[in-house]
Amino acid sequence: MDMEMFMIIGILTGSMIVLLKHWPLLLLQVIYLIMAGFTDGLLFVILFIGQILFGFWILYRLFMAVDYDYTLQMDQIEVIPQKYTKGGKLGRKRNFSFLDYIEPFSHHISVFSAIICEAKYL
Repeated sequence: MDMEMFMIIGILTGSMIVLLKHWPLLLLQVIYLIMAGFTDGLLFVILFIGQILFGFWILYRLFMAVDYDYTLQMDQIEVIPQKYTKGGKLGRKRNFSFLDYIEPFSHHISVFSAIICEAKYL
């Protein structure tokens, strides 16, 4: 475990974060890489293992985003039953790093706005 390998893993993780379009997480990754450059010994080993685990978590989120995009495409052309575009929603997301937490909240907002719009025309 040396600094070059740590930087390679960090740059690969950063490039996956760019694909997820989550800029605060990218800033956190850059700060993490800079901080690790000034450490050595046991703390560096702990940071190295943390970087590997963080990289796998980002890779998992990247696969979730690809699966979401594929499902959304199939949903929009109605090959599968509608899940994300039900009720005229576009199915867009701001970023894909916290994919599980965004969908239920956005559904409640769209239902609430539909109720408000219907109440105006009564």
